[in-house]
Amino acid sequence: MESPETLQAELKKANEALLEQEEALHGTRSYLEDVLENSRDMIFRADSDGVLVSFSKGGESALGYTWEELSGRKMKDLAEDPHDFENLAVQCLKKKDAVRDEISFRHKTGRIVYCRVALAPSTDVHGMVMGLVGVCRDITAWKKFKEDLIRVDRLAEVGRIASGIVHELNNPVAVIGEISGWIGAVASDAEGLDEEDREEIKTSVRHIGEQTKRCRNITGQLLSFVRESKLATASLDAHELLKGTVSLLTPELKFTDVEIVYNFVEGPVFINSDKQLLEQVFVNFISNAVYAVKEKGEKRGRITLETFLDDALGSPVVEINISDTGIGISKKDQKSIYEYFYTTKPPGKGTGLGLPISRDIIKNLGGSLSFESEPGEGTTFTVRLPVS
Repeated sequence: MESPETLQAELKKANEALLEQEEALHGTRSYLEDVLENSRDMIFRADSDGVLVSFSKGGESALGYTWEELSGRKMKDLAEDPHDFENLAVQCLKKKDAVRDEISFRHKTGRIVYCRVALAPSTDVHGMVMGLVGVCRDITAWKKFKEDLIRVDRLAEVGRIASGIVHELNNPVAVIGEISGWIGAVASDAEGLDEEDREEIKTSVRHIGEQTKRCRNITGQLLSFVRESKLATASLDAHELLKGTVSLLTPELKFTDVEIVYNFVEGPVFINSDKQLLEQVFVNFISNAVYAVKEKGEKRGRITLETFLDDALGSPVVEINISDTGIGISKKDQKSIYEYFYTTKPPGKGTGLGLPISRDIIKNLGGSLSFESEPGEGTTFTVRLPVS
């Protein structure tokens, strides 16, 4: 049996260790309080039911609420779409690991606050999950910047094809002028009209209508492409969209020795997506393909547009391949093509915005983007989108 002196010494040592742990705990608590007090990020903790237990000053500033207004509320109710947050929380608790995603919240004033969110399980000393801890970084300004870049890229494309559009308009307008002049001449001698003359007038008027409609289609397509708009999804036929994009680039393709080949699966393929944004993506890919083919310098280059249907993972998707027989992308450049402002084209030929913006657009539309390229042989960009 140990002596009283030994027991007293061990007790003293245990008390000293306990004091050290209390000091460390106090230091940790002070540090965490400083983080919560001074961080600009929205940091919160929620219990197993999703009810807020704590909320940082940065979060109060980001959403405009005080802690008194938020105490007892569920975190998901602050999201623009509560299901988005709830799905991420379920994923976190199921994996018992950190998860990340972009989620939009609604400010007290009603405006939208876009955040990059990281959720992690909150556990007790025994490792039991007690709720969630989250860190949300406000990326609203960055989202706005990327939207502005999309518009800049769209305007750059319009500027590049504008001269071809003007040339394309001159031809139908000239036809309109000639036919109108002929109608005027015939109308001046209206008393001598016979049935044949009347039929010619009808035919000419029909031609005027067709050519005028052609002008409207060209200008309407151009205006639709450049117009700023919110994300607006609708049911679209992927095949018709691809053909329409090629039609928009007809003035540019007309003066190149490039063949467009369609290799589509049978029938229409409907997707629920944004026509204007997808058109911007395909204009970018096809324009890049035209440039790559021209740079290679061979006669009769080829751009192939292919579609495939795939439901291997249970959710049907359409795979859209845009392939060219151009110069390809070097191994070195392949590592950087999605970086903003990175371009392999000479000054005045490229902005370095098209590919990174296209990737962001496809991601926001619920799809994915990949590419394969062999230097000197060509490049294939593959867009995968869910089928509606």
